[in-house]
Amino acid sequence: MNLDWLNEFQDPYLQKPTGKGIFLSGIALGFIASCQKGKSKSIADAPLFKKLPFGKLQKRDIKRQLADIPVMLKAYEIPYSYEITNIANAAGELLLTGSEEMGIDGNFIFSLAFLNAWKYFYLLYPDHQKKDQNQMETMEENHEF
Repeated sequence: MNLDWLNEFQDPYLQKPTGKGIFLSGIALGFIASCQKGKSKSIADAPLFKKLPFGKLQKRDIKRQLADIPVMLKAYEIPYSYEITNIANAAGELLLTGSEEMGIDGNFIFSLAFLNAWKYFYLLYPDHQKKDQNQMETMEENHEF
């Protein structure tokens, strides 16, 4: 998992362990929510999305959802479960080392990561993007979509 690109962000909150933990939590939970929505086009239809009080999140809300990740991975047959587990583990460790509360900055960072989970997942695991692109191209060539 490549975390070096996180240092490119200039936001002071994101440079702290808590900020990085919140960001990684958003990626893991957003990835799961995007897989939960099924054939629906809207992330708002995902059960996880409906559980989160966006804009009012606190660290305990994030911790509660991170604790449910093993169950969600199994129940929804989420792809890349090993990688999502690694992201969630890193997020949890960072949350344990920081003491800041979320506030507006944390809620913004979480929402950004949640809504762009696949983009940031591919930055963490660039090899998976190439693999997925190749798979999609093959499906399009064979008209299997």
